[in-house]
Amino acid sequence: MSDIVRMSTRRIVETAAAALVVLNMVDAVFTLVWVKTGVAAEGNPFMDRAMAHGAVGFMVIKLALVSLGVLLLWRLRHRKAAAAALVASAIGYVSIVCFHLTAATHIVVSMR
Repeated sequence: MSDIVRMSTRRIVETAAAALVVLNMVDAVFTLVWVKTGVAAEGNPFMDRAMAHGAVGFMVIKLALVSLGVLLLWRLRHRKAAAAALVASAIGYVSIVCFHLTAATHIVVSMR
């Protein structure tokens, strides 16, 4: 593999790892807003139990679990499967945040 391809791949994996942490936080905030306002329910049974610990408990648990997962994959990033998992997870979180933004737009429009 050429040095340019290696550098590009490394940059993509670095960006994906950083994006995962940020997107997870955005997802957590949106989830709290939707659940606390009664617009939605937490779909993940484990995180639904975490929600019973209040907003701070939910945030700590959610951010810690995803961050630990990202850290594990980051430490194994030299393996193709771990690098692919970081990128795929980031793409998944982009989709989730897009869904949140679309839902927010519909909620704001329906409030008018």
